[in-house]
Amino acid sequence: MNVICVDDHPIMLRGLYNTVTELLPGASVRPFTKAKDALEFAKSDGCDLLICEIELHDMSGLTLAKQIKKLNSDVNIIFLTVCDAKEHAQEVFTIKPSGYLVKPATKEELQIELKNLRYNVNDA
Repeated sequence: MNVICVDDHPIMLRGLYNTVTELLPGASVRPFTKAKDALEFAKSDGCDLLICEIELHDMSGLTLAKQIKKLNSDVNIIFLTVCDAKEHAQEVFTIKPSGYLVKPATKEELQIELKNLRYNVNDA
């Protein structure tokens, strides 16, 4: 499974990366601080699961999710964000993510979202 994690705050990204690699030991997890770099990686290597912040400096996480969904309609998307769901509710619903967590989310909350992904994927 190819997992892309995107957060423009390096400390948050490092924590997310460490948690995801622990929870999905067979997955290939790639961290990115820039949405455009994550999109380029998805174009070349694919993406089964995108975990991203909505408020990014170079591109909205919502825009990134839509672009990756065009590459793989069965991509699982989890938004892990500081944004209140009400701010972006209409747009989030059109993307149909697997999950939506508000920071600071716990390891257990992320684990629940990973167990309830919308589309089935292999762990390796």
